[in-house]
Amino acid sequence: MHVSVEVKNTSPIGRQVTITVPSEQVIAEVNQKMSEVARRGKLPGFRQGKIPKSQLEKNFGARVRQDAISQIIERSLPQALQDHALNPAGRPEIIEVKNANAPEKDFIYVVNLEVFPEFDLPDYTSVKVKKYRVDLSDANVEKSLERLREQLASYDPVQRTAQRGDRLTVDYTSLLNGKVYPNNSGKEVSVDLGSGHFIKGFEEGLEGSSVGETREMDLEFPADWRMEKLAGKAVHFSVTIKSISEKKLPALDEAFAKKIGASGTDLPAIKATVRENLVKQVNLSIEEKLKKTVLDTLLGSVEIMLPKALVEQEVSALHEDMHRKMGDKAMETCHHHGLDEEAERRVALSLLLRKIVNLEKLAPDAAKVKEKIAEISQSFGNAEFIEKMYYESRELLSGIQNAVLVDQVISLILEKATILEETVTLEALLENHG
Repeated sequence: MHVSVEVKNTSPIGRQVTITVPSEQVIAEVNQKMSEVARRGKLPGFRQGKIPKSQLEKNFGARVRQDAISQIIERSLPQALQDHALNPAGRPEIIEVKNANAPEKDFIYVVNLEVFPEFDLPDYTSVKVKKYRVDLSDANVEKSLERLREQLASYDPVQRTAQRGDRLTVDYTSLLNGKVYPNNSGKEVSVDLGSGHFIKGFEEGLEGSSVGETREMDLEFPADWRMEKLAGKAVHFSVTIKSISEKKLPALDEAFAKKIGASGTDLPAIKATVRENLVKQVNLSIEEKLKKTVLDTLLGSVEIMLPKALVEQEVSALHEDMHRKMGDKAMETCHHHGLDEEAERRVALSLLLRKIVNLEKLAPDAAKVKEKIAEISQSFGNAEFIEKMYYESRELLSGIQNAVLVDQVISLILEKATILEETVTLEALLENHG
């Protein structure tokens, strides 16, 4: 198909493309489709293939021309973009159509699109990144052991008033300005007093309560609450206590040792296992923080104009992911703080990594992909089935390959960057981990 194309820059990454299709090509396309209709079309009162031309035009003309125009756009647009080396970042948008119903005139349509931005990468050898180091102490192991006991604690019902550390089962309702709002109530809800899992004042307001008692509390959602409709709003809770249970920490015995997978059953064996797991956690945290530092450092050293279409797609993906995890359909239209910023960061990182991968001609390391899939599969009961599922799913396999590529980029940068080691406490390392 021979068309004329005019490209106009509307911004550093914005392009307006005007495509003109000669009238004779449009006529030829329409005639071809009309011939197909003449052979196969059906119309009451006429035999198939014997419909008069005037009747064909009257009954099918508009639809045939519309189909022809659509097909012309489908064929001509990709070719025009390829001929002019335009790589759209997102779906092109048709903003104007001319002469769609004027057979004697050339057909013209105008498209707006954004292309992937051009930017310069920093000199890898000038990159400086901080890598943390932790010297684990016996006190760290003791604290980790106590946290583990807390996680494995049991709860026994008690006949007394509630106190900090107890687990309560409650029913509650709540009102905003005296009115009901979505998801304003709950039944058989577990509340661990002192955990800080609920808004400020909720757990404190239940201390000293008794089974069967109903507590009324006037509180306020935090200003940075994840749901903007509730953020900073005053709320009245009515909470009925159904049961009170006291926490009971497990003894450091053979049963405890088996639960944590210790190689022995005595206290030294338990502590050795706790230390071993703590070392793994520390190493993982150090690697994740190093990876984030490298990516943040690279992002901070370049300026990238972000295509709006890509950012909007990422915002939508983040919304879907958040609501899927929350399982809360009523909140789908709410704005979530920080979502736009996170989407912009992800798009910028994607563009940055894409450029490095292309520049360095990187490809996913097959051995590392296999290793990562095997690692994931081993965490499930049916490892062989999970592994097969990853290899047979293009989407799942692509996700693993992209993760491996990111690791390869990080390794490439670290080979040339200056690494500054800093010793920190375990608490400082794990703060805001992940």
